[in-house]
Amino acid sequence: MDFSASGSYACEIALETPLYSKVSKIHELNVIVRQKYRPKIKIKHKKVSSSENLEATCQSAPAHPAPHLTWFINHMKVDERLIEPHGTWNVHRHHHGMPLSLTNSSLHFPLSSLQLFPNQTVEITCLSTIPSYANLGEGFADIQNHTVTVNVIRMEPPPTQLPVKIISPEHNSSNRYNNQCVLIILMYLMCCYTKMQ
Repeated sequence: MDFSASGSYACEIALETPLYSKVSKIHELNVIVRQKYRPKIKIKHKKVSSSENLEATCQSAPAHPAPHLTWFINHMKVDERLIEPHGTWNVHRHHHGMPLSLTNSSLHFPLSSLQLFPNQTVEITCLSTIPSYANLGEGFADIQNHTVTVNVIRMEPPPTQLPVKIISPEHNSSNRYNNQCVLIILMYLMCCYTKMQ
């Protein structure tokens, strides 16, 4: 199939005797170039706290038309408001003269909304499809997906500071004076002891 074959198709039945004609429903035909590999997910951190945001990017394979990206967390579709689309752009590859395009988007998902416990894992899936949404009762013309796992870790609280005894300057000087007195007494006793021998 050439790309010029894309368009609207219908068929018509016509009779001369008796005079009769009937046109079928019109169907759209699109010639596509399939994705050759699954989308690529990049995770900012493979280990995150349950109170942090999960940040990731997804890039589709080149295709025609540009694939649509859909994010899933633990097999549940992510709210579009948590996704930042970066648009599509052409790559240097062509297929029979048709430029191929890829799609890129970012995910910023608050893990606190999942009520996770430490040492659990979260599955992130990027679904890359043509077309963006299939019609009722129809599948996708092309579909690829990629899933990665992120570990939710327990963030240890910072160590508590041990109590510190604060010494005032007056107390410090009195201690110094007491230490000097003890030292003088010890020296005197040692002198007396040597004289007695």
